[in-house]
Amino acid sequence: MAESKPLSFDREFAAAAAAMAEAGASIPQLPAGNVEGRRKFFEQFFSSRSSMIPSTPNVTRKEHQMKADDGSTLLLTEFRPSSAASTASPAAFYIHGGGMYLGSVPGFAPSIALKAEALGVPIFAIGYRLAPEHPHPTPANDCYAGLTWLLANAAEVGVDKSRIMIYGESAGGGLAAGVALMARDRKLDPPLAFQMLIYPMLDDRNMKPIPTIEPHAMWKCDDNITGWGALLGKAAGSDEEVEGHEYAAPARAKSLKGLPPTYIDVGGLDIFVAEDCSYATRLVEAGVQVEFHLYPGLPHGFEMTGAKTSIVKGVMANRQRVYDEFRRDV
Repeated sequence: MAESKPLSFDREFAAAAAAMAEAGASIPQLPAGNVEGRRKFFEQFFSSRSSMIPSTPNVTRKEHQMKADDGSTLLLTEFRPSSAASTASPAAFYIHGGGMYLGSVPGFAPSIALKAEALGVPIFAIGYRLAPEHPHPTPANDCYAGLTWLLANAAEVGVDKSRIMIYGESAGGGLAAGVALMARDRKLDPPLAFQMLIYPMLDDRNMKPIPTIEPHAMWKCDDNITGWGALLGKAAGSDEEVEGHEYAAPARAKSLKGLPPTYIDVGGLDIFVAEDCSYATRLVEAGVQVEFHLYPGLPHGFEMTGAKTSIVKGVMANRQRVYDEFRRDV
């Protein structure tokens, strides 16, 4: 019997990401809890990646002002592809990533517009407030408020409110899963049609490095500890749960019954791999229709550095198929 090989990057991906890995190796390792240092680095990284994304002249943008639960003004940005129906269109409610303390809709706008073009339906991206300035429950509540605004104004913005997908990546995937739980528990009417969770950040108890993954991880254990600490404070990773803890960290939910059909994908070198596998399994056990993919040799955020590799093209083809099925079947 052949010996198993240690985990490593997909060969083609490793070559594509070599320059980024070399640049990353020169960055000082920031201690857990250093939010500002991480913001400085990751915002520069996101900006450099966004500049490489193809332009989308057929996608228009429009900002909608709305109120959060506490009366604060939030922006919900509509990305509408020219191919979308002008009335009664399916739509996606989108939550950006960034570890709970990074990112913005303007910063991710080129990527969101590309998704809208691929989906063929409008995307509404919520500008939720970030931790630690706005800890739990504010981010999840902001996102849920955005979703209810979309339902209340569906006819005005040309959307069929019975055909809405919630879509999130990384921390946004975790918030999307949390909002789906809120929608279930609060009996949102009509319910969400689908949830698309891209390498979601689901479990605040993920506080210890996985030795086989950590050397390859793009988002490392200390980054994760920083994010959960910013969002949940002393409750992060502890046995004591705060009110609505499962809406911040959906892996804490006691039951996953009654959630919408779900798509999840994650790379095999992503520190979220175990929690994502577990969540997908629990969804199946709860009777939820699930499509789950684990891609070996890929780290967190693999599209940003390996978009032209065969394995990432395969990932994107799978997502495109799901987009097409959603647009056609919901």
